[in-house]
Amino acid sequence: MSESDPLSSAIPPSSSAGGTQPSHFTLPDFSPVPASPSPHPAENAGQVFVTTLMVLLAFTAGWLGNSVLNGGGSNVPASAKPYDQVIWQAWQAVDQNYWDPTAVDHQKMTYAMINAMVDSLGDTGHTRFQTPVDAKALNEALSNASFVGIGVYLQTIQTAQGAKVIIGATLPDSPAAHAGLLPGDIITKIDSTDVSAKSIDAFSPLIKGPEGKSVALTVIRNGNTLVFTMARAKVVTPLAPSTYFDQSHIGYVQITGFDTGTADQLTSKLKTFQSEGATALILDLRGNGGGLLDEAVKVASDFLPSGDIVYYTKDRSKTLTPYKVGSDGLHLALPMVILVDGNSASASEILSGALHDNRNIPLIGQPTYGTDTILVPYSLSDGSSVLLGVNQWLPPNKVNLQP
Repeated sequence: MSESDPLSSAIPPSSSAGGTQPSHFTLPDFSPVPASPSPHPAENAGQVFVTTLMVLLAFTAGWLGNSVLNGGGSNVPASAKPYDQVIWQAWQAVDQNYWDPTAVDHQKMTYAMINAMVDSLGDTGHTRFQTPVDAKALNEALSNASFVGIGVYLQTIQTAQGAKVIIGATLPDSPAAHAGLLPGDIITKIDSTDVSAKSIDAFSPLIKGPEGKSVALTVIRNGNTLVFTMARAKVVTPLAPSTYFDQSHIGYVQITGFDTGTADQLTSKLKTFQSEGATALILDLRGNGGGLLDEAVKVASDFLPSGDIVYYTKDRSKTLTPYKVGSDGLHLALPMVILVDGNSASASEILSGALHDNRNIPLIGQPTYGTDTILVPYSLSDGSSVLLGVNQWLPPNKVNLQP
């Protein structure tokens, strides 16, 4: 899996949106929990979710929902019949005539065809194919339970030398954080294996391993080669780390992803802020790659009154359907700002767009990633999965994120 270059978003930071920071709202000096480009999955069969393409090494994690069973069968769909013969003629030509038969990998050929099929849709960085290994690993992340790993988020970037896998972020109190790995580090070796030319999919089996066993990552940082050795350990992904600033009475909370339980954790933190006398809030969505749509709506209900529109969906017939805040939630009206960056995506954009459009809450930072589809997972017979954008979503002002 790899990540495409971020797209410009129609949800810009406040500097370009005309939003201003309220004069009475003074940001305190603080060092927030590092933003983590975290992939986060759907929970149950048929549940929709939105994410970006980033990989949390749990050894590996990310977002994937439980299977939406897709009937399938041996019959060729009517829409495929005009091309069916061409596909299998090409397959036969490769299978029977390529000069090096040891290079012919039928599973690899199959997955390459599916990848190409999905990529042709143009929903870059969102709709995608996942192998059985990826699907299984991502599905295991649904419970947000602890995992054995080093606690890093990986990201693919394009450089003059081609695609490179970098550290997107490290989880707080993780082996990677304690070892000193930093966002932007380019990974060139895992133990003795050169990974400088490998895709991000190859990293999971190299980094994963038993608890207590060490792994060494060689990275390039500012042109220097550095080696970090760390023991794998149990790591817990924090969903809503927070800080309260007593002197300024400002609560800071970061949402790292919209997993099951995110809204509950946030509500608990906000109630604590209230009891401590908070007069303003900072909501940090930097690096939040999305997750469960239901969780994003629940989070919105802590900041918006009942009945406000959180987002619209547009289906294949171009019908717009509004999704609104329910009666549950804290419905806080405290002054606040939202921190965003280029890795704030999908559910993060839905939430920030809803708060900006409904309450004119300033968005501070960089333009967000720019995803505008809602994914549903379709399980394939071998355990692989297609994550398919089945609806477009729009913020309350109905302005598309895509140009």
